Amino acid sequence: MGTLFEQPRRQFLDVSTDNIDDFLSVANHLAKKHKLSVADVIAARAVLETARASDLAVRNGDVFDEQMAGLGRLLEELTSAIESLKVAG
Repeated sequence: MGTLFEQPRRQFLDVSTDNIDDFLSVANHLAKKHKLSVADVIAARAVLETARASDLAVRNGDVFDEQMAGLGRLLEELTSAIESLKVAG
């Protein structure tokens, strides 16, 4: 996980209509394998996507908390440095 000032470059994944054929082929295979409708397989995939989005939101919150803690430490150091200049001056 990146830290303040050291964020790795994000890798974006593009989803296009080219992915539909592969997705529907897999959905059809899974529907036959599990004796479900393709609609049920697609609904199950939607549930998994919701769980993935939730996990990403939690991870993002954790990273944000760590970054805010780092920023807080930097502000404390800056405040101390300014205070020491006031005392010395």
